[in-house]
Amino acid sequence: MYKKMSGQMRIIDYTLSDVFTLDPNNRWVQKAQLVPWEIAEEKYAHMFRKNGRRAKDIRTALGALLIQQDMKCSDEVVVQNIKENPYLQHFIGMEKWSNEAPFDPSLMVWFRKRLSAKVLNEINEEMCRRAAQPKEDEADDPDDTDEPHGGTLILDATCAPADIAYPTDSSLLADAIEKSDEIIDKLHEPHIGDQPRPRTYRNNSRKVFKAFVKQRKPSRKQIRAVIRSQLGYLRRNLRFIDEMLAAGDEIGDKDKKQLETIRILYDQQSRMYKQKTHSVENRIVSLSQPDIRPIPRGKANAKTEFGAKLAISVVNGYTFAEHISYDNFNEGILVEDSINNYKKRFGMLPSQILADTIYRNQKNRALCKELGIRLSGLPLGRRNAEKYRQQTKEFLADCGARNEVEGKIGTAKTRYGMNRIRARLPESGKSVIVLAIMAMNLSKLAKAFLRRFLRMSYFTPNFVAAAV
Repeated sequence: MYKKMSGQMRIIDYTLSDVFTLDPNNRWVQKAQLVPWEIAEEKYAHMFRKNGRRAKDIRTALGALLIQQDMKCSDEVVVQNIKENPYLQHFIGMEKWSNEAPFDPSLMVWFRKRLSAKVLNEINEEMCRRAAQPKEDEADDPDDTDEPHGGTLILDATCAPADIAYPTDSSLLADAIEKSDEIIDKLHEPHIGDQPRPRTYRNNSRKVFKAFVKQRKPSRKQIRAVIRSQLGYLRRNLRFIDEMLAAGDEIGDKDKKQLETIRILYDQQSRMYKQKTHSVENRIVSLSQPDIRPIPRGKANAKTEFGAKLAISVVNGYTFAEHISYDNFNEGILVEDSINNYKKRFGMLPSQILADTIYRNQKNRALCKELGIRLSGLPLGRRNAEKYRQQTKEFLADCGARNEVEGKIGTAKTRYGMNRIRARLPESGKSVIVLAIMAMNLSKLAKAFLRRFLRMSYFTPNFVAAAV
């Protein structure tokens, strides 16, 4: 039966305060209580001048970045989500509901620049320190004056891949040829009508590259042939650019930086072509992000990844970033720094360290023995048969416990966007990595807070009486 529309008011005719109140059990309401906004404000406020236009406060900036990392969306979409969701507006500190965007999406770029990886890491430590605080071990000797020990430190390293196309020599050279042609266009622009543009064979270079990429499995001879021709086109472009700059023509700072990267790329590719090799020091794999380096991982799905390498530690289920670098590094050298960071966070040394084989070198074994820390892994040298069985059992138990850090890495990549870093600037990329870790820790804190709240509510007299 069809029902005619009544003359009652529509929901859009009401204000939000008339029909809606925030649910205290909502995850964003709980998360807002767990972030140390005051401490973050102290680290953020000194970046701005006392006079001038008022900047967005830390809760707006950090809150928006955490929302973006949790939802894995673009700058425009995160602003749209905040505009449509009162819980998100509460999380970023808005005092009342608004149908307007809280800020322009372009400000997200400045938020990432202002909140460096170092600042975000300090905020993350302040947020998680109390929840991750390990219990101190009871000393066997009451008169023992050694430093206190407690808890388990789990160490591992991974790569946070950047959002770039898989780099090949031919594609990098083709990109460099196109960008160098654009620089020549800019240099020639003031002279249009007075003198002809330098002949760069732009169409020929494109035709050569297009014909090459259509081949499904090019031979080694074909690959070297296309690289040889591309190096010739690029060398010709660079020669024209040098002549035009020597004649007094000028380009902007952005183009100067781009040109410097192209020159380095040409030198690297020319050297590799002559030496018939595929490796070179500080190899450029992206013209738009020249700081990115190839990180050998040896994994089944990707032997080499391109992005920042990250060393992390896990304590009582909470993750901390120990070191981030775009250059490859041996994570085994960071054990001493990780122990010092652990002591700084929790006021004690770890009782044991669970780590991969690369961490168990002789230097780290000696350091842990000196500090009274048990390092996972089988001891070196000859072993007693009975003792070896016990050590093997402990080692297998350690391997099972160490899986926790592998799970944290997987969660950060699949759930919080660390598997594809879209930030273009190197410092912004590091900030996004720490934000992914921070968003993961914040979700864990919110779940622990909810469990504790429900447990307390269950055992209160009012709750029991209401249930009866």
